[in-house]
Amino acid sequence: MHRGQLPLKVSVGALLAMLALTGCGGSGSGTTASSTTSAASATPTSTSESTSSTTTSTSTTSSEKVPTIDLPLASSTNLNPISVRYTCDGADTSLPISWSKIPPHTAEIVVFVFNFLPVGGKLFPDWAVAGLSPSLHGLSAGQLPAGAIVGRNGFGQTRYSICPAKGSNTRFAFLVYALPQRIAVKPGFDADALREKALHAAEHAGLLAFSYRRP
Repeated sequence: MHRGQLPLKVSVGALLAMLALTGCGGSGSGTTASSTTSAASATPTSTSESTSSTTTSTSTTSSEKVPTIDLPLASSTNLNPISVRYTCDGADTSLPISWSKIPPHTAEIVVFVFNFLPVGGKLFPDWAVAGLSPSLHGLSAGQLPAGAIVGRNGFGQTRYSICPAKGSNTRFAFLVYALPQRIAVKPGFDADALREKALHAAEHAGLLAFSYRRP
């Protein structure tokens, strides 16, 4: 198993803080496929520096609670870079991911994949899955369990898709939140709106970074 490390010049706590602040500035409405697709082509790249994926986070302000990153995440595949199989240049199959140490009071697990850096001032979702049982210990490649609810990604699709601009080296982040109570959503839900709710509700989260260099 390849344990996740964040190959970026930022701590994991700082990433969650950035996500909280980005969420505060956005509206609860969904983005359109046309605007997010064009934004994806402008996804910035970043340099490499490793920090632990289990670092404890801190709060951004007194009004913003950032979950503690203590859910260890791992994947059975190489993450830096990921195989073409897991992108739109291949089968666009969702990556396998596993987790542990889910708190006993957890009612629901939600999973997201985002471009690491905001695009056009907003986070660009590549995948969002809600309704996952706290008894689960991960997701197999390309598979979801019964009851999983998939949200709308930044391309306007209710599915997983890693498809950055051609010629780019893009960083992404798996975010897994353990929620103490379920958040009701329907298929095609707004991924960033749910992430904001999860950020405020969750006390525990996990992060796993990966990259893809598109030809």
